[in-house]
Amino acid sequence: MSAAAQMPWWREPTKGQWATFAAAWFGWVMDAFDFTVFLLVMPQIAKEFGVSQTATAAIIAPTLLMRLVGGVAAGWAADKWGRKLPLMISVVWFATCNGIMAFAPSFGWILVLRTLFGFGMGAEWTSGATLAMENWPVRSRGIASGILQGSWAIGFLLAGIAFGAIVPTWGWRGLFIVAAAPAILAFPIRFFVPESEEWKAGKAKAEAQKPLSWGAIAKMPGVVKRLAWGSVAMAAGFGGYYALVGNYSPLVQNALGGTIADVTRGTTLFNIGMLIGAVICGAIATRVGVVVAVAVPAALMAVLAPLYVGWQPDLLMVGAFLAGMLGGGYSGVTPLLLTNLFSSAIRARCVGIVYHLGAVPAAFVPMAIAWAAESKLASLPVAMGVMIAVCQLLMAGLIILAPTEAPKQAGEESDGAVALAH
Repeated sequence: MSAAAQMPWWREPTKGQWATFAAAWFGWVMDAFDFTVFLLVMPQIAKEFGVSQTATAAIIAPTLLMRLVGGVAAGWAADKWGRKLPLMISVVWFATCNGIMAFAPSFGWILVLRTLFGFGMGAEWTSGATLAMENWPVRSRGIASGILQGSWAIGFLLAGIAFGAIVPTWGWRGLFIVAAAPAILAFPIRFFVPESEEWKAGKAKAEAQKPLSWGAIAKMPGVVKRLAWGSVAMAAGFGGYYALVGNYSPLVQNALGGTIADVTRGTTLFNIGMLIGAVICGAIATRVGVVVAVAVPAALMAVLAPLYVGWQPDLLMVGAFLAGMLGGGYSGVTPLLLTNLFSSAIRARCVGIVYHLGAVPAAFVPMAIAWAAESKLASLPVAMGVMIAVCQLLMAGLIILAPTEAPKQAGEESDGAVALAH
């Protein structure tokens, strides 16, 4: 047994690897905070500008659609110039957009700024997740993947706490002033985070070769299939998540007659559950395989959807915790799953496309739910519950059909990535 295998997994990473992981982790926390504050204040924004809840929820769609543009752009930049530069730019970008939101004079400005916000949001995940997974020791990448993706729950949790503390006194605009703070994260990334060693090694090899075009990438064995499967799987996963959180604030405040404090409690429990679930699912993926780590919690969430949307009002908070742990927790496998699908030479570009292309159909889920409720096709709790169950069952089915680990290119060593199933 090697010395590395004998030591605890958390002692194996170097200081540089910890710094790299911390940068990606904090970036995703801040990204989550800046995205979810809008979800929480949708009722207040709709009231101030005199628009419907459907119109407010519809803004989520262009935000997520622009994520695709940002993800593709950051993937190209990350493969060409390294992972750090697009990560720094993305953090400053989305924080700046949110800061300006505090002074938006009209609903049209809200639409424009949230659309631009999506570009930076998409770029952050693509560059950050690739940087973190490439630099981390192989044997604990499953756990690291869960911790990394679980940081979204911490950002959402902080947004819920800030929502409860700031909005009653300072209104929704005060919340967006606070959301501009993540821009300062660019400075420690610039000076303390090392570039990906795996990218630098691949870059050195590629300098003597002609850069791969998209046509050449498409001809590589299995790449098109992996792009297609990954995009559909991400659509199901994102659809389930946005069905859970996209209309939660209106659900509690409008449909269930709750207060801002109730929304804060629900989002806090949801994200504590998601954080726990993400780490557990990442550990399960390492020991048993990704299929079990995703399919089981997704199927359970489909069954428990009524509990989350208020079927038993006294158990609403229990439903919030379980929904986070099951419906959001398996997202902890996402960085590991997607980075394993593609070889290092094309990883950032392909991961950026798959992750954010999947968000395109999911972008319309909150709007569809709000429209169904306002059109009296179904109550908001029923519309949410049905959409949650459908997306979670679809995710459980898709993961069973997942492709295996990406084949290696000539001269590329295996990284020992965690298998989908053992």
